[in-house]
Amino acid sequence: MSDFELGTFGYDDLDQIIVIEKASFPDPYPRIVFAWFKLRVGEGFIVARRDGRVVGYLISEVRRGRGHIASMAVATDYRRMGIGEAMARKSIDRLAGRVKQVYLEVRPSNKAAILLYHKLSFEETGKVRKKYYPDGEDAIEMARAV
Repeated sequence: MSDFELGTFGYDDLDQIIVIEKASFPDPYPRIVFAWFKLRVGEGFIVARRDGRVVGYLISEVRRGRGHIASMAVATDYRRMGIGEAMARKSIDRLAGRVKQVYLEVRPSNKAAILLYHKLSFEETGKVRKKYYPDGEDAIEMARAV
């Protein structure tokens, strides 16, 4: 990960994040959602940069007494380089001491993400959110202690 730096989202990162978002998800968040998250979570909006360019982001927050990873994506050309893992570890470390558990939702079809989350000690909770995503796909809840 030495080729990458982790920092906090700034509004000047937004255009690059939108490109990553559109390439990563069939139902991308609109721009306004990222601005809202910035106001809501502050330092919980992590970006990974390489040579000044945003190559990934992660949004986390405290929700109902638990840490929540709301969204994470890495630019296509930078996947499987440890960026997602590094962002998740930073987020978990930031949430430690504030919460006892971190959870997230993931598409059952996103096998790469599920493997990463297992590597980070997340386990499936047994909760399935039916038709969670706009295209009708369910979401699996995964969680881990911190």
